[in-house]
Amino acid sequence: MTIRVRFRLRKAGIMSTGVTEHADTPPGTLVERHHIDVIPEEDRQGRPRDQFTLWFATNANVVNFVLGGLAIAFGLNLFWALVAIVVGNVLGMLLTALHAWQGPRLGVPQMIQSRGQFGFYGASFIMLASIVLDIGYLAASQVLQGDSLNLLVPSVSVPWWILIVTLPSVALAIIGYRWIHVTQRVLTAVFGVVIVVALIQAAAYGSVQDAYRGFALPSGAVLIAVIGLFFMNMLSWAPYVSDYSRYLPSNVSFARTFTAIFSGAVVSTTLFAALGAWITTMVPIASSNPLAAVAKVSGLWILFFMALSQVPGDTLNAYTGMMAVAGLGSNVRTMMARRSRQAVRLTGILVIFVIGTVLAMVGYSSFLTSFENFINVLLFFFVPWSAINLVDYYLIKRGDYDVPSFFTPSGMYGKIQWWPCACYVITLAAQVPFLDQTFYTGPFVKDLGGADISWIVGFAVASVLYAPGAWRTRVRRPRPGAGLGRASLGVDGAHGPPRQDAMAPPTTLRKGV
Repeated sequence: MTIRVRFRLRKAGIMSTGVTEHADTPPGTLVERHHIDVIPEEDRQGRPRDQFTLWFATNANVVNFVLGGLAIAFGLNLFWALVAIVVGNVLGMLLTALHAWQGPRLGVPQMIQSRGQFGFYGASFIMLASIVLDIGYLAASQVLQGDSLNLLVPSVSVPWWILIVTLPSVALAIIGYRWIHVTQRVLTAVFGVVIVVALIQAAAYGSVQDAYRGFALPSGAVLIAVIGLFFMNMLSWAPYVSDYSRYLPSNVSFARTFTAIFSGAVVSTTLFAALGAWITTMVPIASSNPLAAVAKVSGLWILFFMALSQVPGDTLNAYTGMMAVAGLGSNVRTMMARRSRQAVRLTGILVIFVIGTVLAMVGYSSFLTSFENFINVLLFFFVPWSAINLVDYYLIKRGDYDVPSFFTPSGMYGKIQWWPCACYVITLAAQVPFLDQTFYTGPFVKDLGGADISWIVGFAVASVLYAPGAWRTRVRRPRPGAGLGRASLGVDGAHGPPRQDAMAPPTTLRKGV
């Protein structure tokens, strides 16, 4: 039976790519042995609460502290800055946590799953955009790390500190998934203490300046802009999130997994952003130099932890960037071969780190302006993708995908799925009149009081436009290669997730949790 299955998969062009054979390295190996291939059931591990520590530690960081300060710099008072931070975080992470459920159900990275909507080559653009996202956030993180340590030890320049702080993240990304989780559990405890101490010190430092007190809304347009900033900051994890949930057992609880990921990210992001907003209302220099401001309030000790806080984020940016790089080359037989996995992982990680580090060293002097523009551009490109992906997974296919077809252009999703690609392009065009960026202001922005609602328009248009056409396509299109999917593999789930409706109620999925 196994021989017949392998012959059929090779004939379909699938066996050499994503379908994972039994583990080829004994358990307990230091370095991760998978890259973008399907995680087989015998290699699944972890519990939902491990997702909480992963996302708490990743978001308890200096980037979110700086973004909190931007909420005040944009023109909000403290009350409305906190409202915008909470609303943006909650909305963005609601969607991101829904993306995360695809990991344990399908066992593949998030960007690979996008081929189920856009086709094998059609998803390449969003993979490229994901790589830009990874590199951009990595460079921004490295700049803040270098700035933090330069304030602590001025005799070492920012570029040298950027190089130094990169080393532990490189090592952790290469070692891979298991040790990323171990590190995050430790850092959750560390930064839980750090944020509590920092908040106590802020309370003891002084009072909020008069200009930032009260409950009157300074500007509805600014409120929407700040909500959008934090919404996209959270949604920027959506192209990553399944990369870190795909090792969970396929029968893991939906409710527990969703809650762990959602709460871990929202709690830590909100706390660090709130600290940034609070300090900005008390220390005049915070808008131009947020790190000097937090050092003034808490002392120089916190600068070390601000630099340390981005080690998890740097690691995840490189790890996920490697996944996207490998995904672009996944039609090359040698890249997917077991003997090539470590070389592919190492090369992808180093490429991401080298490009990100060079950008950080070149552009560290203009970080704040560049990073704000970067996040705004992300809103434009990733909101339509998120809407199409979620509608397809939860409403159209209801989690029922032919996983081996993700890894071949001759599978049932083909080379390009024209309807999703057309919806994506149309949605991009629909967002343009509502954009308010440094390089362009849409014609409708003035009528809206200066508010940029392109991200709201983008999600609504993509969802409403995609669903009817996708449903008709799903109903009329036969399943080419039927018998090559999860149900036909016949080897006790070793080649992919068990065939159970991914939308089954949580009560049917709790066994083994």
